Amino acid sequence: MQPKPWGVLVGVRPSKQIHRLIDRGFSRNEALEFMQREFGLQEEKFALLWQICLREKPVLEESSNPQLFSIYVGIPFCPTRCFYCSFPSHSLAELGKLRTPFVETLLQEIHATGLLTESLGMKPYTVYLGGGTPTCLLPGELERIITALKEAFPGSWREFTVEAGRPDTITVEQISLLSNLGVDRISVNPQSMHDQTLQAIGRCHTVDDIEEAVSLVRRYGIRTLNMDLIIGLPGENTALFSESMQKVLALAPENITLHVFSPKRASRYRREPEKYSLPPAEEAAKMHKTALKLLKQHHYEPYYLYRQRNILAGLENIGFAQPGRECLYNIVMIEERHHILGLGGGATSKIINPDLTLTNIATPKDVRMYMQRMPELLTRREKSLRRTKELAG
Repeated sequence: MQPKPWGVLVGVRPSKQIHRLIDRGFSRNEALEFMQREFGLQEEKFALLWQICLREKPVLEESSNPQLFSIYVGIPFCPTRCFYCSFPSHSLAELGKLRTPFVETLLQEIHATGLLTESLGMKPYTVYLGGGTPTCLLPGELERIITALKEAFPGSWREFTVEAGRPDTITVEQISLLSNLGVDRISVNPQSMHDQTLQAIGRCHTVDDIEEAVSLVRRYGIRTLNMDLIIGLPGENTALFSESMQKVLALAPENITLHVFSPKRASRYRREPEKYSLPPAEEAAKMHKTALKLLKQHHYEPYYLYRQRNILAGLENIGFAQPGRECLYNIVMIEERHHILGLGGGATSKIINPDLTLTNIATPKDVRMYMQRMPELLTRREKSLRRTKELAG
């Protein structure tokens, strides 16, 4: 039987194990010995984790302050639903009529949460608009939300990210607006740079659209561009994936996130797996190895990592960045040493206790339930934050 590179580690956040050892003063060799003995972790994966943790450490030292928090805003709408997706989103054709009442509810939640954090003397660190696809909203709706965030959470945000993951939603008006409102990191997520694959996974755009979206981001001076690719999409092999990597590298994004296909329970793939021909595990592993080699050649370094249940070939998802261009939100979200206040549809609040245990407060994925339960969620979040503050003394 082939040894498992990750041994018996099954958690989403294996880097947390390494950070605990670093906190206890373990040297690299001591940590390696511990992880091999306790979890059967192979040295190659340990080396990757160790490298990532050392890059994360300064961010954790800066952000692990009980008075700091980050905001995640979930916008649960997309133009269409991709075959692999389990994120909380509704197609505009399905529930677009609820977009306006959703925005009104979200504005109320932003205002109320701002009053709470102000009363507790808390300061914002990063803000992340995700989803779904925030750029599904009309420019006026986006402007109202971002203006409300700036009013509710005043201060100098270390980073402001907006997911514009679907190039078919990106327009000159959208990008100009985001730039003028201070967005300094944006995601344009191709997943593949092959039109045939894009059509197969339910995307309503082409490779040309991706390149045009990137051109707009550059034209309007948004500082950091992230682009996602997925290993293991239907019909793809190492040669095709390598072409996608080369095309993305030619666009020189500051961040590249490398995902590996994982069959999500709520995805279309799980309902209709017979419609899709995925590459075998051995081919996925080869794609992964090729990608890592190309990223290293182009001076991208890994800075955060997470795994998922049933991930293809037992691999992992890794974020890469040009030196000094890491996404701060991704680090604090993965390592869970910093309060995340999740607003909007399908968001999760993570309230960190002084002993590094946490309280998760999940917002309903269904936009109708979110609008109904928002007052209850506000009450739960307030109780949890006030309790944590009391425990911290």
